[in-house]
Amino acid sequence: MNKTFYYVKGMHCASCELLIEEKVLHLDGVEFADASMGKNIIEIGYTEKKPSVELLNSIFKESGYTFSSEPFKSSSGNMVQPILIAIFAAAVFLMLSKLGLSSFVNISSNSSLVAFFVFGIIAGASTCAALVGGLILSLSKQWNEAYGKNDSFFEKAKPHVLFNIGRLVSYALVGGLLGFLGAKLKISTTFTSIVVLIVSAAMLVLAMQMLGVEWFNRLKIAMPRSWSSKVKDGKSSKGKFAPFIVGFFTFLLPCGFTLASEGLAVLSGDPLKGALIMAAFAFGTALPLLAIGISSAKLIANPKTSEKFLKTAGILIIFFVLYNIDFQFGIVRHFTDRQQPEQIQNNNQNPIAQAIKATYSQSGGIVPNSFEAKVGQPVRFEIEAQDDGFGCMSTVMVPGLYNYPQALRKGKTLVMEFTPNKAGTYQITCAMGVPWGTIIVK
Repeated sequence: MNKTFYYVKGMHCASCELLIEEKVLHLDGVEFADASMGKNIIEIGYTEKKPSVELLNSIFKESGYTFSSEPFKSSSGNMVQPILIAIFAAAVFLMLSKLGLSSFVNISSNSSLVAFFVFGIIAGASTCAALVGGLILSLSKQWNEAYGKNDSFFEKAKPHVLFNIGRLVSYALVGGLLGFLGAKLKISTTFTSIVVLIVSAAMLVLAMQMLGVEWFNRLKIAMPRSWSSKVKDGKSSKGKFAPFIVGFFTFLLPCGFTLASEGLAVLSGDPLKGALIMAAFAFGTALPLLAIGISSAKLIANPKTSEKFLKTAGILIIFFVLYNIDFQFGIVRHFTDRQQPEQIQNNNQNPIAQAIKATYSQSGGIVPNSFEAKVGQPVRFEIEAQDDGFGCMSTVMVPGLYNYPQALRKGKTLVMEFTPNKAGTYQITCAMGVPWGTIIVK
């Protein structure tokens, strides 16, 4: 048996290796094929005529892979358009996040399922889009490779549907357990932080591979090779249900909206109601997440847009990784919240006519969480933090009355001073707009 190897351009993940190997092995006289994303080569063992570069390039033309007997010149390609698209998408995401859209949905454990559904849509377009949407983008390439070029668009959309079905099932189960067991099932913040770091690291590796940084090609993030190969040759359908499993375990990656919904599922005190609350919320998140996934599947399937999409997605994933880490650990706020309260308080010399006080804990949130105030009278709102805040829920503000997010730090009493000028109901929220309670101004 003779051996040869060719350089390959266009491999972005472990699934690319399997796809190339599968097609090469179907060529007459080929005994084995071993593609390596880390080396950007494929080794071929053959007994008859050696597969030519021209033949391989014709076979893989529509798949976006290029073969050569000489090393390819390193080139980052045209990054201008992907960078501009990624900047625009990130700006839109940040703008939606800053709008505090969730403050328009006043939810409680007695709210209708429609309210939780709307709450889920808002979450899916903001914080869930950052963590879970970023995860979808980073895995879309691998999921798409599980299907052939002759499969319909609806077939290629199946992984994203299964992913969201997995989320729906797990969230309903978790909601039911929370309604039954209450706070006993609360996932520790330390565990959540570790999971976020692990997922962020995996997303970062995949993002760098999408951007064509060759060193990261040495790191493979994929299902076992024996399992993946069965998916490729159609001998097993198990691999095609892997997105369901990934989606099922996303309950371990809660954003602030998810934590708020879980807390209300606990307060419901009813397994059925808790399950319905979390199912309605997950169903709401599915709409924007499904839009992200199906759009990515369509773009990846088109050779003309595949490379640009991968680079754009790679840049966005890096943005989401940094965004999630900052919101989980409050890195930026740690350096910006030290002087802000003192500056605000020193600038407000008005006498305080109304004082409202509350405490914060991770298990109970803000207690009490409903207050009354009068128009035109200065208010001093104090919150004694008994625990550190974490993730999206690490800050407090009152949009419309006090628009400066204050960080929750154990042992620190937050002070917000303001004078209501207009009657109405104002939400007490975190910086992402997840509601903590209300202040009713009369």
